Amino acid sequence: MEELLKMRKIEQDYKNYYMESGLRTEEQAISITELRKIFAEGSARYRHLFREDFFGSLMEDAFFPKKQDISVIQHFRYMPATFHQHDFFELACVLSGSFTNFIENQKIRLYPGDIFILSPHTRHAVCAYQDDAVMVNILIRSSTFEQHFLKILPDNGLLYDFFVRTLYDSPNAPYLLFKTGKDSALSSYILQIIREFQRNRRYKSTMLSSLLAIFFVTLLRNHEKDVVVPSIKPAVMSENVIFILQYMQKHFTTITLSHLAEFFNYSDRQMQRIIKTVTGLSFSENIKKMRMNYAAELLSKTDLTVQEIAEMSGYCDVRSFRQLFKSFYGRTPQQYREQEKSAL
Repeated sequence: MEELLKMRKIEQDYKNYYMESGLRTEEQAISITELRKIFAEGSARYRHLFREDFFGSLMEDAFFPKKQDISVIQHFRYMPATFHQHDFFELACVLSGSFTNFIENQKIRLYPGDIFILSPHTRHAVCAYQDDAVMVNILIRSSTFEQHFLKILPDNGLLYDFFVRTLYDSPNAPYLLFKTGKDSALSSYILQIIREFQRNRRYKSTMLSSLLAIFFVTLLRNHEKDVVVPSIKPAVMSENVIFILQYMQKHFTTITLSHLAEFFNYSDRQMQRIIKTVTGLSFSENIKKMRMNYAAELLSKTDLTVQEIAEMSGYCDVRSFRQLFKSFYGRTPQQYREQEKSAL
C-alpha cells in the first residue's frame, strides 16, 4: 500500500499544473475536445500531460498485455475529469482518499472500500485532488467478466437477471457500486492482483484469473446486500431491493404481491413499481418465469410426474400448468422432457 501512495512523476506534473492553473473538475467533467484545447493553449511545459490514449474511446488491445484478459492501472491523481469510454469492464477499487465519478448525468462520490463495476461503452470521467487518493482500476475483458462474475450467480435466478439487466440494459447508468467498507479480505485480494500483474512469473494469466474469481465470490458472499442500484429512481429507492429479490427467489412457489408488500412495509402499488423498475418485469411476470424455469429443471432432471411438478412449481391445476408451460417454452411439459432427455 505504501508503494501505491507514492506520487509518480506524471502525477506530480498534473499536480503542479493544477496548482498553477487552478483547473478543477470536481463539479463538472470536461470533454476530450476541451482538454485538448486547454493543454494546446497553455504552457508548453505541460503539453505532455495530454495523452490521446487516456481519453476518448479506448479499445481492449491498447490496455491488455498480449494473451491476457486482465490488466491493472492505478488512476492518476490530479488528472482532470475527462469524459471517455472503453469496450471492456472496469473494476474501480478505492483504497484510500476519495474520488468523484461522473457517469451519464450523475455525479458519484467514491470512498475507501467502494467497488465500482462499470459496463463497457459507458461514458464516464473520474478525478481526485488529494495526495492520499488511491484507486486501482482492474480492467477485464467482457468475456472474462461474464465468466467470473455472472457465472457465480445461479442461472435463471432473479439476482442473475437483476445484475445482467443493470449491467447491460439499465435505463439510466449501467454500473454496480458495492459499499464494502473496511473489508480486509477484499483489500488483500486487490493487493495480490496488483502484485501478480506487476510481476513476470509463470502462469501469470491463470493466477490473475483465479484471484479475480475468488475476489468476486468474496464480494458477493460478503456484500451482495450492500450494492447501490443505479436503475432505481430516487422516488422508489429502497435499501431492501436485494432482500426483496432474494425473498421472491426463495418463496416464488407461494408468494403473492400483497404478502411481499406487507412483509417489506410497502403498498402493493409501491412494491409493483420497485420490482418493475429493477427487473424490467412485473411481479407476476417474474413469478411465472421463476416457476417455469423451476418446472423445466424438474422435467429434465427428475422422473416426477407432470402433476407432481405442477404442484411443486406452485400450480394446483395441472391443465393450467400445461397451458402456461407451452406458452412459455413452445412445447408441452412431456415434449420438453422427451427432447431434453434425447439431447443427453
